[in-house]
Amino acid sequence: MMAKRMMIVLVVMAFALLPVASLAQLNTKVTISPRLKVGWTFFTGFNYGLELNFGLFTIKKENPEINVGLSPQYMLVNYKGNVHSIVSINATLEADTYRLMAGVGQALTKWGFHGRNSNKAFGYNIGLALSTENRHTPWIEGNVFALKNGYWEFYGRPYYLSTSMFFREADPYIVYQKK
Repeated sequence: MMAKRMMIVLVVMAFALLPVASLAQLNTKVTISPRLKVGWTFFTGFNYGLELNFGLFTIKKENPEINVGLSPQYMLVNYKGNVHSIVSINATLEADTYRLMAGVGQALTKWGFHGRNSNKAFGYNIGLALSTENRHTPWIEGNVFALKNGYWEFYGRPYYLSTSMFFREADPYIVYQKK
């Protein structure tokens, strides 16, 4: 059920990008770039995680060029001695100095004797990251993971509001490039 919802959201996002893509010159270059993130989730504590960016194509309308892709993300959030996992898949638009992402995902926590019980909550993820053109400057990202059903008893709030930091890779790994 969750995979079906994710596919519907990704198809809608792809169709929303078609008018932009038709006005621009497209460059087909598939890239992969992993990122480690560390940050702070407000009202809870530290967060850390892994993100894997798949660049699908580049829009070259003007300078700067905009990279369009998908970005699965796995974040761990500390909350009162417990760890919440947030897994999401996001559509991303990334230029040299900013990055916008939107997607869907789920929050998961284990509880009870030896963590035998677990609870899940689904939600929507929106993030904005800013940086400078210098490769040595880290990206600073603000992120909101809003729970679909609102209040979740294992968190006490209808959203996770976090900020995190990551460094840009020197060059992403090029998987395929149309020549």
